[in-house]
Amino acid sequence: MTKDTKLPPYLPYPRFLLEADMAQAAKLVYMVLLDRATLSQANGWTDEGGRLYLVFPIEEIANAIDRSPMTVKNALAELETAGLIERQRRGFSAPNHIYVKIPDGQDIVRLTDKKLSVIGKETCPSDGKKTVPMMDRKLSPNHLSNNNLSINHLKGERTRAPARGRYQNVFLSDTEIAELQAELSDLWQQYVEKLSEYMASTGKTYQNHAATIRRWAAEDRRKGKSIPNYTYEEGESL
Repeated sequence: MTKDTKLPPYLPYPRFLLEADMAQAAKLVYMVLLDRATLSQANGWTDEGGRLYLVFPIEEIANAIDRSPMTVKNALAELETAGLIERQRRGFSAPNHIYVKIPDGQDIVRLTDKKLSVIGKETCPSDGKKTVPMMDRKLSPNHLSNNNLSINHLKGERTRAPARGRYQNVFLSDTEIAELQAELSDLWQQYVEKLSEYMASTGKTYQNHAATIRRWAAEDRRKGKSIPNYTYEEGESL
């Protein structure tokens, strides 16, 4: 990157979400809703009290974050319980109005249940001294929670997720496993093995293994296919 490099499109991710005690899917949904609120600002979508609202159907949110509608419903309920959004139901077949809330200092402490780490100044050499590589500088830690952050969504965190599959090359966090179980029932294990074998035989890699499994499952559903069952009893031949 240079000083003139343009950043690719990105979503706002409030710093308090890093330590918020909630599921990763809920954090993703809040991030997408916060971004969508800028559209409401541009269009002047406010109620009689001047509060900004947005209309974002569950199916569209699910497509935006590559999750199932049920996962999005659970995430919205969690955000509403945490006081980060408010939904106003508008009658039969009419889409809800969603109000995105910005927490203040006290609410942030409640959500994180601990003080957020303060970003301090980097310990850099004075003028005339050899420049220290960025990774060697002393930076204030973020104290990221392994339980609340999806391993495959953070660079360098994948090694902390359990290795799965026959060839131990599929990395899924406990949260991702729970979501896949809810979406695919018992089939998720077969997709894990399919992905493990495919990567081992072709040498291909994927940035997000959970997203890859969901994409494969969605393609199979569209084609009316199902993964064959290769399990067998001892003494039987395939």
